[in-house]
Amino acid sequence: MKYPIEVSSLRKSYGKFQALKGISFKIRKGEIFGLLGPNGAGKTTTINILAGLLTASSGRARILGKPVEEVKERINLATAYSWMTGIIKARQNLRVFARMYNIPDAEKRIDYLMELLGITYLANKKTYALSSGETTRLNIAKGLINKPEVLLLDECTVGLDPIIARKTRKVIKSLQKKEKTTIIFTTHLMHEAEELCDRIAFMSHGKILKIGTAKTLKKIIDRQIIRIDFMPTKKSIEKFLRKQGFDVLYVKGNKAAIGVKHAAKKLHEVIHPILRAGFKIKDLHIRKPSLEDVFVKIAGEKL
Repeated sequence: MKYPIEVSSLRKSYGKFQALKGISFKIRKGEIFGLLGPNGAGKTTTINILAGLLTASSGRARILGKPVEEVKERINLATAYSWMTGIIKARQNLRVFARMYNIPDAEKRIDYLMELLGITYLANKKTYALSSGETTRLNIAKGLINKPEVLLLDECTVGLDPIIARKTRKVIKSLQKKEKTTIIFTTHLMHEAEELCDRIAFMSHGKILKIGTAKTLKKIIDRQIIRIDFMPTKKSIEKFLRKQGFDVLYVKGNKAAIGVKHAAKKLHEVIHPILRAGFKIKDLHIRKPSLEDVFVKIAGEKL
């Protein structure tokens, strides 16, 4: 099957509020597909519809060629925002889900997953006593318990320290390679999406703005970025930069970013009018466009 996940014109409304505004995408077999955007973009709503936890207002979502409710035993969900039964132990929680999915040799599977995610030491610890990072890793183990063909990961690295988060991303990547699992990964962290995802969909206010690889998305800005940190001023930095004809990507307080082709050679042409106008520069550096720069440019907002 070429597209294990197909979403077409998906909408979800809560009264007058539209959480999803007709999004469409297809995900290839064995692909890690990122939904990237700020809180409130519609990422979790999309995941919950695909997991069968929410019903769409209109549109269609199919997994493995069928409606979601017909393939629940072949998919799974791991999210930082769900909590397991707190009064029982971590291993007991995994046993519950293993039984729900009729996992053969469940104890062996649980042993493997707890070792894989570095949580073997939690086996006999009550779930309510786990830290947020430990709970997140336990939820990921739960999400892998049935060797899902499609895995839905919603902000699954929230609460993890950087080292554990990096190890978790490696586990997800190895899962993709070894078992050809099709994965949707939602995040608001640009570096995570770039490191992990084969393709990325930028989401904002219930819409998908752009889909592509990190490499192709960054080509939207076909120049280098000069980021300038101004000394505090009452003057309008953005108004001045636009009046000078600069390609202003964004202004955040006293910080600004502009796109300039051959920026290193043209640095004097940028700095001279700024200083002549009385602005003072605290810091400045030149770099290639990042995913954040691209998102800000196409969405007109910051993460």
